[in-house]
Amino acid sequence: MKENINAFSTIISQLLSIDIKISYEDECINLLCYPPYSWDILVVTICSNTSTLKFDEIVASLLSKKIR
Repeated sequence: MKENINAFSTIISQLLSIDIKISYEDECINLLCYPPYSWDILVVTICSNTSTLKFDEIVASLLSKKIR
C-alpha cells in the first residue's frame, strides 16, 4: 500500500508541475480508489465517518489497515 500511496503522490506532483490543478477533495477521493476491492469496507467507513476528507487521515487509515 505504501508503494501505491507514493506512486499516487508522484502522479499528483507531476500534474502540478505541468500546471494541472486538482482539488484537495478530488485528491482524497482518487486516493480512495487505490485500495484493493477487499478493502471496500474500510473505504466506505472512511467516507461515511467524516464530512471533510483529509488526505493525511486517509493515508494513516490505509497504512494502519495494511499493518493489521
